[in-house]
Amino acid sequence: MFVEHIADLAIYAVDARATVLSWNLGAEHCTGFAPDEMIGQPMSRLYTVTDLASNLPARELEQAMSAGRYECEGSRVRRDGSQFWAKVIITALREGDDTLAGFGIVLQDLTAQREMERQEYEHALQLAARDAARLEAEKRARDLAELVDQISAQAAELDRRRVEADAANRAKTDFLAAMSHELLTPLNAIGGYASLLAMGLRGPLTEEQRSDVDRIRGSQLQLLGLINDLLNFSRIESGRVPFSLDDVVLSDVVRDVAERMALQVSARRLIEERVDCPDAVVARADRRRVEQILLNLLSNAVKYTAPGGRLTWSCSATGERARLTIRDTGRGIPADRLADIFEPFVQVGRGFARPDEGAGLGLAISRDLARAMGGDLMVESEPNVGSAFTLDLPRAR
Repeated sequence: MFVEHIADLAIYAVDARATVLSWNLGAEHCTGFAPDEMIGQPMSRLYTVTDLASNLPARELEQAMSAGRYECEGSRVRRDGSQFWAKVIITALREGDDTLAGFGIVLQDLTAQREMERQEYEHALQLAARDAARLEAEKRARDLAELVDQISAQAAELDRRRVEADAANRAKTDFLAAMSHELLTPLNAIGGYASLLAMGLRGPLTEEQRSDVDRIRGSQLQLLGLINDLLNFSRIESGRVPFSLDDVVLSDVVRDVAERMALQVSARRLIEERVDCPDAVVARADRRRVEQILLNLLSNAVKYTAPGGRLTWSCSATGERARLTIRDTGRGIPADRLADIFEPFVQVGRGFARPDEGAGLGLAISRDLARAMGGDLMVESEPNVGSAFTLDLPRAR
């Protein structure tokens, strides 16, 4: 009667063939089967399909019979088909003569306990994950702080170097300007005295002397051009070049520049033509600066185009941009040197300019002037075919 009324544990007995002989109140509560539904039935009704397929009931009884007692945990099936997790203790029951009478089985439903353990395990995993995430976040924060410190140090170093570079650049610009101004005075004096000699104010000159004076004046003018380039470059770098923006008809500027360079073009026996450059193409720019740019471009084209070559001007307007292009049939520029030609003091074919070829500042000055007016100077070239320089400017409204 004590066993039959225990409600917390399922206690039942089976005979040697595993047929249920008794079924207490705890077994009814645990499985949902009433005593009349289980007594006389095989205990295998409580096993899952998988366990039945592996012949688990018989194997458990065999181990209990062999050892006297068998203990395990596993799934069992309730009357409604649901499964629960149970602790199982099977004890072999024997007669006085050691004959096997059957088995006493105790089931303890551990479903709630197992669920609680699962929740505790998941909670522990969550805590561990949070701790790991916190540690990772702290590590990343330390790494980020170190990276910020490194970047700050690099930024400070770059700023220091920038200040030094700016100071060096200003010193270079000031030196170029001062040197150029200092050279202008004796050069102008050389030009003035050469002119006096050429005019015969100091007495008549022989043909040889007149030729020498002409060479002196030519060299003086060449040096004067170099110094003017240096002055212009230093003014542009220091931002001291004034601009007066107005509507500029590009065809008019081309015509004026072509007239001023007509003797040099003719001396080189070059063919110059203007194609598709209507008066309607008008830029918003400083006319004097545009002329300076075009003079530099035309001078280079004349210098680097072989006699008998062709120079072609063209203009176009698209959207808010006005463009002027001068194309030559000169020696051209290698693709890997296109960017270098706009660097100061550099000429294609040499690391630095030679005095008799110019200072290598014309294109650098021209691009800086174009950009200062809101435009740009671009080039397309192919060796032994020619080059095309395009001045891009804002279009007049």
